[in-house]
Amino acid sequence: MNVEYFSEGLDCLMYCGMKLTPEQRILIENSLITLQNENRFTGMYLWGRITATKKDYYIAFGYTNDCLKDRKYFYSLDQFQWQLLPFVQSPTIFQATILAREPFIGDPSMISYVKLDPTFEIVANQVVGLGNPEVIKLKEEERLAAIVFIINEECAICPRGALYKMVDGRVIPNQMFRGLNDLQIDNLSYYQIYRLPRNDLKANLSKRTDYNYAIDFLDTIDSIIPVGQAFALNLQRNERLVVIKSCLWLGMTFFHKLNSHKHGFLYLGDGKKNFDLLFMH
Repeated sequence: MNVEYFSEGLDCLMYCGMKLTPEQRILIENSLITLQNENRFTGMYLWGRITATKKDYYIAFGYTNDCLKDRKYFYSLDQFQWQLLPFVQSPTIFQATILAREPFIGDPSMISYVKLDPTFEIVANQVVGLGNPEVIKLKEEERLAAIVFIINEECAICPRGALYKMVDGRVIPNQMFRGLNDLQIDNLSYYQIYRLPRNDLKANLSKRTDYNYAIDFLDTIDSIIPVGQAFALNLQRNERLVVIKSCLWLGMTFFHKLNSHKHGFLYLGDGKKNFDLLFMH
C-alpha cells in the first residue's frame, strides 16, 4: 500500500473487511513517512500484517532506484519503530518455513524446531534408500522474512503498465500509467506478479498480440498454478474499483481504481498457506 495515498487505499480495501483502526492508520502512516525520509527511499509501502499470538508483525518495504531489486523490508511490533528484516538465502529455512504449522508468537528471537520431510535415494525409478528427516532450528525473525518473500513471489499484484523497464534494466513506476479501462479490468492477463519474472521474456511476450517490451516483462497472474483458481476477482462498477484476492494466501488483497494510477496490495493474515484450495468447491 503506497504511503502517497495510504488512507484512500485502505478505504478501497474496507469493502472486503481489510481494516486498520484510525489510530493504527495515523501511527503507521507517520512512522513510514519518517522511515522513508531516514532511508531516502523513492517509494515507501505498507506490505501488511502477520498476526501472532502475543504481538502482531507489521511489514513495510521501500526502494531507492529499482522497485523490484532494491526493495528493503522492515517489521514493527508497535507500528512506530521499524527493524530491518533479514535477507534469507538458505533453502532449508524456506523449507522449514513452509512446514512450520505453529502460529507466530510475536517474539523475533523465538526459536522453534521444524522436522523436514525425509530424503529418498532413487535409482532407476526405484527407492533404494531413505534418509532420516532433518530437524531445523528456525528463528522467528528468519521465518518472518521467508514467509514475506514467499507470499510476495506467489501473489503480490500490480496492474499491467504500472511498472516500466528502463533501457538500463532498472524497473521503476510508470509515470505515464493512467490505469486499466472497462474493457481490461476484469481480464486476469492484465495483472502481473510484483516480483522479478520467472518466465522467459519471449514466453511472456508471446502471450500478447499488443505486447510492449517495457511493460510486458513480468509474469501474469493468469498463469499462476492452479490456473483459474489461484485468484478471485471482484469488480465493483459502482465504485469504479476492482478487488483481487489470493485463494492460496488468504488475506492477500489487491485493489485498483479504474482509469486511475492508484493501486496496491495488502496482506492481513496468519502467514499460513491454503493447502486445501484444490479440495474447495
